Amino acid sequence: MIDLAFTVVSIFLMSTTLLVIYRAIIGPTFSDRLVAVNMVGTTTLVVLVLIGYIYHQPIFVDISLTYALLNFIVILAVGVYLEEGKIF
Repeated sequence: MIDLAFTVVSIFLMSTTLLVIYRAIIGPTFSDRLVAVNMVGTTTLVVLVLIGYIYHQPIFVDISLTYALLNFIVILAVGVYLEEGKIF
């Protein structure tokens, strides 16, 4: 039963990720593309948490938290760079 639910959720996440990748490529502004790339990172995070839950491996939750922190810092740095032209 869990495998079926995981398969359905995975297919849904992949289909929404394809829509977000389309926005990342075709987005009218660079900010739209940046948000789309952030959403791909968030979807990856959700998949990691689901894998950890399905296989009862808490290390995947730790990896997903680290990935979320790195994703946030990179998106924040790129956004500041676009606004001010420098990171520091």
